[in-house]
Amino acid sequence: MKGNIYISVPSADQDNSLPASITRYDWNEYTYTDEGEVETTTTVHPTWAQYGEKYKALYGAPVTAGEHIVYEMTASWVDSEVSALIALGAGRAFPSYTVMTNEEAREFILANTEQL
Repeated sequence: MKGNIYISVPSADQDNSLPASITRYDWNEYTYTDEGEVETTTTVHPTWAQYGEKYKALYGAPVTAGEHIVYEMTASWVDSEVSALIALGAGRAFPSYTVMTNEEAREFILANTEQL
């Protein structure tokens, strides 16, 4: 079971990595020899900022709402990815690391962005 969810990450934490158990968004970077063969492979486990940049074509660009950045992502209940995201917010006040539905994220963004 998978579905799109939203999470509000404090802007100051955008250089923190996603939970270690969420590896679906990892990617490989390669270095090559002069002959064009793969010399090294490095797996990148992204920070929130890297995630937002790499996957904005899939989910849209992250939205800054006040002191937080809202990211959209697909997460699995079965694989405990949603639980890992929820755990980030344990003991923190709303909206830090709060997992939201589409409607909740929309309301949060509207309430925390300057309207033109």
